[in-house]
Amino acid sequence: MAASSECSDYVLGQLAGAGTISHREMFGGVAIYIDTTFCAIIGSSNRFYLRIGQGNVADFEAEGMDRFSGGKGKGTLDYEVPEHVLEDPALLTICAGKARDEALAAKKVA
Repeated sequence: MAASSECSDYVLGQLAGAGTISHREMFGGVAIYIDTTFCAIIGSSNRFYLRIGQGNVADFEAEGMDRFSGGKGKGTLDYEVPEHVLEDPALLTICAGKARDEALAAKKVA
């Protein structure tokens, strides 16, 4: 099953204030880039995930959110976004900015 276009359109619309948003379909889901940095995923189950790191992991763990697991069941550095965050564009913009920053920091270390 692939991510629905309705879900993708909604998430991309909610992210509009976070920066320059681009995306591409891959592996049944959608890879999302903010200011050219890959930092979010819509999984094939229509669940939306943001990149995490030391600066934002506590936010997601406090909400009890799940990590994204890829096709081989391995966890990645992405956590599901709580519904109340996705429904609040201002709050989502803050969270998405943190995700972008964490992805950029991880690139510098690698």
